[in-house]
Amino acid sequence: MSKTVASVVCAALSAAILSGCPAKPAPDSGVPVIRDAAVERPSFEDDDFDVVEMDAAYEPDPLDPDVYTFPVLHEADAESVGDPDAGDSGVDPRSPVDRPIADEWPAVNAWSDEFEQEYTRFVAKLGEGVAARRCGRLDRCLRNPEYNTLYDVRTDRGLYLNVDCADLPYVLRAYFAFKRKLPFGYTFWVDGAPSRAGKDPRYMVGIVPGDVRNWWRHRTFRSLIRDMGSWVHSGMYRVSARREGGDFYTVAVNRQNVRPGTTFYDPNGHVLVVTSVEPDGSVFMMDGHPDGSLTSKRFGAAFVAGTYDLGGGFKNFRPVRLEGRQVTIARNADCPGWDAAQQYTRANFIVNGEAVGYSEYARSLLADPNAQQDPVHEVRAQITALCGDITDRVDAVNYAITNNLHQRSHPNELPSNIYGTDGDWETYSTPSRDARLKAAFRELAHTIQVTLRRDPSQLEAVRAAWREEVARPACQFQYTNSRATVVSLSFETVLDRLFALSFDPYHCPELRWGAAAGSPELATCPDNELKRIWYARELRLRNRIDREYGAPTPVTFGPDRPENVDPRQWLTNPPPADPPRDAGARR
Repeated sequence: MSKTVASVVCAALSAAILSGCPAKPAPDSGVPVIRDAAVERPSFEDDDFDVVEMDAAYEPDPLDPDVYTFPVLHEADAESVGDPDAGDSGVDPRSPVDRPIADEWPAVNAWSDEFEQEYTRFVAKLGEGVAARRCGRLDRCLRNPEYNTLYDVRTDRGLYLNVDCADLPYVLRAYFAFKRKLPFGYTFWVDGAPSRAGKDPRYMVGIVPGDVRNWWRHRTFRSLIRDMGSWVHSGMYRVSARREGGDFYTVAVNRQNVRPGTTFYDPNGHVLVVTSVEPDGSVFMMDGHPDGSLTSKRFGAAFVAGTYDLGGGFKNFRPVRLEGRQVTIARNADCPGWDAAQQYTRANFIVNGEAVGYSEYARSLLADPNAQQDPVHEVRAQITALCGDITDRVDAVNYAITNNLHQRSHPNELPSNIYGTDGDWETYSTPSRDARLKAAFRELAHTIQVTLRRDPSQLEAVRAAWREEVARPACQFQYTNSRATVVSLSFETVLDRLFALSFDPYHCPELRWGAAAGSPELATCPDNELKRIWYARELRLRNRIDREYGAPTPVTFGPDRPENVDPRQWLTNPPPADPPRDAGARR
């Protein structure tokens, strides 16, 4: 690699502190991960970006590892090629994922309503596996014929993928296109103006989508997934709802447009994939994490859409079609259900005559008109979702403990922004996860308050629902302390400690779970004075609920006292009832 190319790659990598998903090195192809905003900014007159010329026939870069000859394996070695569960992504030249893409992925089909419906069923079934905790990684889901509707033993038996949140929609779409021989391409760089976060590509403003890389530019399906995972990040979703181009477009929220396979982009830097839309309007989504794990999330107040300029909210892939040697991307007006205003017009966020937040408004739009709304069931559903979130936190903390982060010396400083960075902090810390947990408790408290305010007669039913749900085995948790002793925590214990839970992966397990100062539980923590000073200094950061990714987060970035988000306050002291309402109040 020339010094010039190497310097460009290094500069690009230094800028690529990628999404709520970690920064990843680019393939050694001489092309930077992100075009710096000050370098070669493209111009799209009148946002005209509907046709992308296909590149000339692909000539592999001699430095590309894809051109290396794969070893010839004997028949007896076939079963030992790669152990995905052990993290081995060994190559099998006989597998379709490692054979030439020209042979294994000819685009002999075209995207259609029928293929889109099949894609919806494919994602929905994978979501069932994740929600049931039967497959905690995408590759394990795809290797499981019970949850992969496209499973075939030749392709999937030894499949290994490591995806995070920004990769997940792209990998799902690419895998489906590969299996169904459909055209596929992806934007592999974006340009924009610096935000308060500087030139961090995840948070730039005025983003302009750059070049589209076509599937056949990669030698194999495996190399496409690997390279695409290096290029894409959450900034690819941060395209204004009004701009032409990019891989996604913003939709009007209704049951036809928001379906399994729809992407949700939170402008704070997080990307999820819809897996289910229930009759009452509840939405469940698949969430990818930096460690490659997948979890199921219930859509709620912890997720925001922002403004149309930031391109947040529910989005679908743009329709594409292959015409000769051109990949044609649909313009906004030709995208089914495109709407650049609905999700951002706060004046319309009215439910039952009351102004509400984005998530409650979206749910009202997604509810089946014939579905009965049961507020007590909603309380139960939110508690169930919280128990799942806490269980996911158990796994995340255990992952850091297993990798001995708590035994390392504490860094001299925290990342500039604790919610979005790279390296070990991005992989093992939990500030974003903990903030969403606090926001979910706040939402539950609000739901109970509103339910009892509207109908005080529901008090005993809500109290009973609380007692029954929090007592379920799925709402009891355990962690292993520093002396290898199992410590049990109830749902209400976690709630009591909510703002004491340490997000810092360098702390002992006891502090990660908020053990009180002076308690026998904390007495087993071996953390030195410096680590305990850091725990004390992080108090205001722990007290903060709402995340902000595009700005520095010093230790003063939060209140001295946390907000009261305890739902039990309304079970003990119910709110005053609303006065009778006009029959004409609209939904």
